[in-house]
Amino acid sequence: MVEKREGVGRILVATRDIDPLELILWDNAAAMGPRMGGKPVCLQCLKPPKPGKLCGTCGWPVCDEKCETGYSHKIECDILAKSIEKPDFSKLDDVLEVYRCIAPLRLLLVKNKFPEIWERLSYLMDHNEDRVKDPELWNLYQDNVNKYLKVCGQEFCDEDVDRAVGLLWTNSFACASGGGQAIFPTFSFASHSCKPNCAHSVFPNKTLALQAKEKIKAGEEFTISYISTLQGLLKRRSKLRDKWFFECTCARCQDATECGSHASTLLCQVCKSPDALVTSTNPIDPKAEWNCSKCQQKTNPEEINAIENRVAEQMQKLAPSSMAEFESFHEDVALELHPSHYLMLLLKRHLIALYSSCLSSLELEDLERVESYCKCVDDAYNIIDPGYQKDRGSVLRTMCETIVSIYKVKKMIAKKRLADGVDNEEQFKKRVQDCCEVFQEAQKCLFVRVKKDPNDFSKFAVVQRRDVE
Repeated sequence: MVEKREGVGRILVATRDIDPLELILWDNAAAMGPRMGGKPVCLQCLKPPKPGKLCGTCGWPVCDEKCETGYSHKIECDILAKSIEKPDFSKLDDVLEVYRCIAPLRLLLVKNKFPEIWERLSYLMDHNEDRVKDPELWNLYQDNVNKYLKVCGQEFCDEDVDRAVGLLWTNSFACASGGGQAIFPTFSFASHSCKPNCAHSVFPNKTLALQAKEKIKAGEEFTISYISTLQGLLKRRSKLRDKWFFECTCARCQDATECGSHASTLLCQVCKSPDALVTSTNPIDPKAEWNCSKCQQKTNPEEINAIENRVAEQMQKLAPSSMAEFESFHEDVALELHPSHYLMLLLKRHLIALYSSCLSSLELEDLERVESYCKCVDDAYNIIDPGYQKDRGSVLRTMCETIVSIYKVKKMIAKKRLADGVDNEEQFKKRVQDCCEVFQEAQKCLFVRVKKDPNDFSKFAVVQRRDVE
């Protein structure tokens, strides 16, 4: 249910105990449109458009005739056709700022046609009083939304347009593989946590499903993460501050070790010891110094950001399919970053993906290294993003396959050498059993409610993701 709490506002709260993987709610989008500030997409399906294919009526990009006459685009097509300013869609790889007007326009049309939906959105914040303090960003929207809608012959008042833009800025969620955004009246009450207990999925039919990742007790708040959980303290809190105008005070943000995950911990370059850990002296203060746990050497947060930015930029320059480059880089940055630092986790996760396609051809030493990567990433996920979620499931499946390969190799070696000390049958059976448990855990991570299935409880049923069948 929606509950109002002092100092927090309206939130979603469990009225009974919720089991892991249980569907909490589904919600229909009040409006869905292209991501504001993104590259051109088809106005119907929100996928990258085909070069040169434009709607015959309004002249905006679409995929084909089917998308040209689709309902989502049809509602604004005649309005866009009236514009006296015709955007240039010749460069589909460049960000086109005028796309910022589409989602607000669709939301404003909802206000006129379905006032009851607009009324449900009245309880949500738009942060316009904060957004206006950034003149450059505010004027960008004034030019590409307020003024452009006027040249399309629309007479929406600026207050309503600003409200629509603010609602989308504050409450919309990515969809269509990142090419779109949508706002959901009920789901938008879900609060942020850097250790969320729920996950959500947005589907092409403008429906969203909110699902529990772990056990949630009656009275507990349903939380999601507005941003990727695989980010460090400074960048994570900066994004939340800049986009949503609040200082996160979740358990993870208040702990210098991030609940023991060490997702932002660096290694002291003075001590050069694996147990000389550099963490923030006050995690909720962005200006607080960081210090070494052994020598107390001080480092300012600007230097921490500079180190992370440098590592991230170097990582982006690596050849995506080169195991050798990633392994070498991983070895280098391991001298600066804690093994569970979020950048190290990203490196390990990428290496896991590269190795997963060739496990059967790896030597025992390589298999054991991949297994160690999997365990490190899974241990971190269990802290910062606990419960069942897709990324963790992918890592666990690779770990499961790796474990099987490791012990197959060990058994072959044992037989070839006629030595029973490497692994006896009972040990092998136990490890295979452990592997089965890991595989079952992975499968649970890869389940989500997507299938329409009328029943006594809801119109959805739990089915496996299509991409892992």
